[in-house]
Amino acid sequence: MSTARRAARADRPRRSTIAALLAGAGAALAAAALALVPATSASAHDYLVSSTPAANASVTSALSQVSLTFDDIVLDDGGHGALVQVTDASGRNFETGCASVQDRQVSVPVALGAPGTYRVTWQIVSADGHPVSDSIQFTYSGPKAGDGRTGPLAKCGTTVAAPKAQATGAPAQASVSPAVIVIIAVAGGVVVLAVIAVVLVIVLSGRRTRAKDGDTTVN
Repeated sequence: MSTARRAARADRPRRSTIAALLAGAGAALAAAALALVPATSASAHDYLVSSTPAANASVTSALSQVSLTFDDIVLDDGGHGALVQVTDASGRNFETGCASVQDRQVSVPVALGAPGTYRVTWQIVSADGHPVSDSIQFTYSGPKAGDGRTGPLAKCGTTVAAPKAQATGAPAQASVSPAVIVIIAVAGGVVVLAVIAVVLVIVLSGRRTRAKDGDTTVN
């Protein structure tokens, strides 16, 4: 058997081992990406998970407060981290005090008026430091407790305080999604593996060429 053939046979296990190692590393990187990307969703803005009254509920008894529960903590920011307004179809406000924040829950006292549809509109500072706003509505047919007023309570304000970096005049910091970071890391790992594979192929090809050029014996 020629030296070139013996070298080629000797290289086969090496190539198989290298291919297996590269495949395993690629699979590990892919698995890491799949494991990490779902976790990044937890870094998104806070969202409402429940409320009292619930969205589109029909309330028939007296109601003294409206409560909102979010998926993550709500930043209080010194008592100015949340604004909740409860209005009827005509736009009159029925909050009797400012919203209070306790961990993931935001509550506001109310004295509702005549039966009808009421809308709960909120703006909060979510756990990632950014303002989030949305609304739900419900119907009320309980006893009348108040007449409402035009506009929200002045002491509660009309907008939620901006994140601290913006409120102090400092430029807002650009944020990069953790999912993007994971994708970049995985892409970088794949590129590194590809470079290693190319280098190994070149090295093995060079060895086979040198072995062939030096082969003068045939068995």
